[in-house]
Amino acid sequence: MRNTTIGMAVAAVLLTIIAFYRGGSALIFEGIILGGKMLLQVFPLLLAAFLVAGLIQIMVSKEVISKWLGKESGFKGLMLGGIAGALVPGGPYVFYPIAASFLMGGAEIGTVMAFVTAKNLWTLSRLPMEIALIGPRLTWVRYLVTLVFPVLVGLMANLFYSGATDRIRAQITELSKEGETK
Repeated sequence: MRNTTIGMAVAAVLLTIIAFYRGGSALIFEGIILGGKMLLQVFPLLLAAFLVAGLIQIMVSKEVISKWLGKESGFKGLMLGGIAGALVPGGPYVFYPIAASFLMGGAEIGTVMAFVTAKNLWTLSRLPMEIALIGPRLTWVRYLVTLVFPVLVGLMANLFYSGATDRIRAQITELSKEGETK
């Protein structure tokens, strides 16, 4: 997360310099205003998403998450991760904190990958819009064709990254500690 923050800060500085050369401080100020408006729009969603992610970690025991979504859950965990991904509303600001709380709560990496993949492929909240724009037949074909992908991605993640879940949890914990000390 630290590298991402540094990367975004560098991008912000570079874009600020470019904006200054294109339109002076007025253009920079306009960008700040637009960015602030976007922040105000997504802030309630971010707050709710992080609250849900935190409450999942506190309210649902690691044993329960591990039993249903962890290594011993096997195929059932991959299926549950995929179903949860399809049902969770919202964009990445909502589902990534939830995915992280699943991971930190004891879910296996494959289950988390199935969750994220299903969220991106099967989001049921966009189903009405998709049917309206491309029609019901093509929508159902797309859903059927991609039906196995989340579980397949989860299986591949478990196969290729076997044993990596604990290392990833340790890295996230370390990054959290670094963030708290600063």
